[in-house]
Amino acid sequence: MTAAIVMVGGLTVVAGTLLPWMTLFGGLHTYRGIIGVYGRLIAGGGALAIALGVLLSARDYRLIRLAAALLGAAIFVAATILLRNMLTIVGNHRADPMMISAQGWGLYVCMAGATLLCAAPIPSLGLFRRRV
Repeated sequence: MTAAIVMVGGLTVVAGTLLPWMTLFGGLHTYRGIIGVYGRLIAGGGALAIALGVLLSARDYRLIRLAAALLGAAIFVAATILLRNMLTIVGNHRADPMMISAQGWGLYVCMAGATLLCAAPIPSLGLFRRRV
């Protein structure tokens, strides 16, 4: 179960980098996360999470689960910083009527995938097991 959560989280992060992060001129120009260095790093982190999920499906090691959670936390922090910077840029361009900039939802998808990665070790902790 943990391996599936890690793989879905990694796929969600990669999908978020392929979605638009910001649009200009009323949606005529879309900027996806994969075009920039930070987006490529986040996509690489998502690919690494998928690889960790495959390793977890073969062998369930506590160290791999911890690495997936730490990778998810790092991706979440990076996406949060990028989201803050993007909102600052969008807020500054609102005054210019020719730019008509808007935020995309790709970073939010990346953050959701990173949250899944952070929460992946929780089912294996045994907190929700029924004791007889």
